Amino acid sequence: MLMWKQLQRHAAAQGNKPALFCENTRLSYKEFAERAELLARVWLSQGMRPGDRIALHMRNGIELATGYYACFAAGFVAVPVNTRLRAEEVSFVLEHSGARAYIASGDLRVPSPLTALAGSPQTVVASLPAPDPDAPALILYTSGTTARPKGVTHSQRTLAGNGLYMEHWGLTPGDHTLLFTSMAHASGSIMLFMSSLWVGATVTIVPVFDAGVVLDTWQRSGATFFMSLPTLVRALLIEQTARPRRITTGRLVICGGDTVPVTLQQEYAETFGHPMVEGFGMTEGLPMLANRLEQNRAGSMGRPVGDIELQVVDGEMWVRGCGVATGYWGDAPLEDGWLKTGDLVEVDSDGFVWFRGRKKEIIVRGGSNISPQEVEEALYLHPSVAEAGVIGESDDYWGEVVVAYVAARQCQQASAEELIAHCRQHLAEYKCPQRVVFLETLPKGATGKVQRRALKEMNAPRALAV
Repeated sequence: MLMWKQLQRHAAAQGNKPALFCENTRLSYKEFAERAELLARVWLSQGMRPGDRIALHMRNGIELATGYYACFAAGFVAVPVNTRLRAEEVSFVLEHSGARAYIASGDLRVPSPLTALAGSPQTVVASLPAPDPDAPALILYTSGTTARPKGVTHSQRTLAGNGLYMEHWGLTPGDHTLLFTSMAHASGSIMLFMSSLWVGATVTIVPVFDAGVVLDTWQRSGATFFMSLPTLVRALLIEQTARPRRITTGRLVICGGDTVPVTLQQEYAETFGHPMVEGFGMTEGLPMLANRLEQNRAGSMGRPVGDIELQVVDGEMWVRGCGVATGYWGDAPLEDGWLKTGDLVEVDSDGFVWFRGRKKEIIVRGGSNISPQEVEEALYLHPSVAEAGVIGESDDYWGEVVVAYVAARQCQQASAEELIAHCRQHLAEYKCPQRVVFLETLPKGATGKVQRRALKEMNAPRALAV
């Protein structure tokens, strides 16, 4: 109930202040709260009940924003669906979450037996229920260390905790947030959209990332703040260099999702005239670490934000705090509240955290996590693949790209292009291999499992040579 009550407070105290801009639509805090409440009443009148999961499959925009807060108002559980997923990946999210309703933009919709809620019936319920602030409110799916994505579960209380983290980090009611990362991801939904409304700031939403559109929107809106990924920052720098805009309102940018080179931070500051600092967050909570203008140690992940507790166990960073997710959908809650991040770190004498590698084998391409097992599963669906092993290879632009090692079945040799095209039929584009390497047999351990570490070692000379 915390997120919904906070929106109502802003609607009462500063009802005429702009809350959201998106293309030609402008909504004040009062108008947005009224729109979200009406939608919540509509869905209740159609038989939805608190605790029901509602899958929201749509691009950045007012419709998705309203869907989130309608869920908070009535105690439904919002399940955003990544717009880059293929049909079978979407079906997994719908099935695993136990979604009761599926709402999708026309061009994104996949076949589903789930209820498709209408927008405006003749009658609506007279009152809203009082949601439990500690009950599930949002399930975000992210690829992790297993072959299938996990559903990271947040309550309204943990979402409010993330809003408090952004306040501690320095987001103010006077800020104007430019949102162009996906609102189906934690960075776009929690860190930029929900946290900005938590503090009472204004948000301008860009439906789909295009560097030119983002810069034009920035110049027109007068935005002061945004969060981005290294790959997107590089695209903005290329566009601004080619076709400079007069952008003077920027105050601060936080970048994360992958290692942020110091040279990139310097180039950004030189191009746009204000600093970009590095921060750290996960779908399970963000920002958990951040650099500040007055306390910036370039190259580090920053220091803990707000009430975040941090401990390093066998080199791995564990974190705990009011904004950390309650657990994973269908699994036990986090043990004593501690999130084991899988990141290997060192902490200096001033409390700044330095990244030293990943304990897990996930591949991070442009800030998006990719499970090697999931890509291998897709490869194994091809009749010519006998063995498959997937690793990440360093890349100057993406951070890491997917490389697949394959041993083919006898008399069924497929080309690399054919296997990549096959993966595109089953996986989102960003998860598909950049290249395929064929071997007679793949290295295995004593149990017969393909050893990705050995593949990494085989790949090292080439990666160093690039």
